[in-house]
Amino acid sequence: MTEENSKVPESDRPQENPPTTSIKYDKYRSVADSKLLIFVEKDVVLPFRFKAGGWELLESSIELGWAVKARISQGGFFMFRVNEDQTDGIELIDVPSRSQKGTEIVSE
Repeated sequence: MTEENSKVPESDRPQENPPTTSIKYDKYRSVADSKLLIFVEKDVVLPFRFKAGGWELLESSIELGWAVKARISQGGFFMFRVNEDQTDGIELIDVPSRSQKGTEIVSE
């Protein structure tokens, strides 16, 4: 620490790692398939390949768990199909065709 820095109160010093603001997310449901959901960062436009079926915004500015946030950070979205019993779902990597299957979601 330099002599100059020691004279400035700690509360007035610039922070080296300012706190990051919490990123919020939007949740959409497919108009064509109500069991298909997608999460993206708030106010992000859905990639073109997802627009064909149409999407309706269900919730805006929501918080998500760390695993889902990581998936969105990696791929730009998190999409899954809700199971019939509404208790869980299957993660999808792209808009599914009728024969396409996803991978199971690991619960947080």
